[in-house]
Amino acid sequence: MYDCVASQFGLDSARCLMVGDRLDRDFLLGSNCGLKTLLTLTGVSTVADAEGHQESGCPERLGLVPDYYVESISELLPALQG
Repeated sequence: MYDCVASQFGLDSARCLMVGDRLDRDFLLGSNCGLKTLLTLTGVSTVADAEGHQESGCPERLGLVPDYYVESISELLPALQG
């Protein structure tokens, strides 16, 4: 899915960020596509869930660990504005 969108719109993976609230779905896509990932804690997954994946040592679960996290998606607005 990402490859199709990236080729259609000329996206550079290094400049993209996968934002989501479910480690098992959103971050699997991000990890598989080589994207940086950001977990928003207003949804399903928690920091404890991410830490559990990180501490597991399992390669599949390590792909579910976000690069960044925020309490709310609204925390991104200042970064996007400037």
